[in-house]
Amino acid sequence: MTSQKETLTREQQDNVVRWIARGFEVQEVEFLQLSQNTSTRIYLLSVRINGDESLETTIPADSLDEFSNLHGVAGLNPRNHFQELERLKWLTEESDVDISDIKVVYLEN
Repeated sequence: MTSQKETLTREQQDNVVRWIARGFEVQEVEFLQLSQNTSTRIYLLSVRINGDESLETTIPADSLDEFSNLHGVAGLNPRNHFQELERLKWLTEESDVDISDIKVVYLEN
């Protein structure tokens, strides 16, 4: 079971876009839902990439604070669905990445 009470700030969502962009060439990231598994307490952030329903995945986190970290990378699974978007060489977690050309559809508050 999951609960859906909490949300992320735009800054936290921009951080997730940076994590994704360090490993993948994306034009759009749409945030679909943030929920928390009531038994494991893990947060699950659902996203859609490039407006394609077949490119939907979930990014897990132990706490909402994890999304406040500017540095990081996010793998997208199932990997074979996202393989053609994957960078030949991933940027490091600390690398600056420009997300100004990526369309972001934020969670509604």
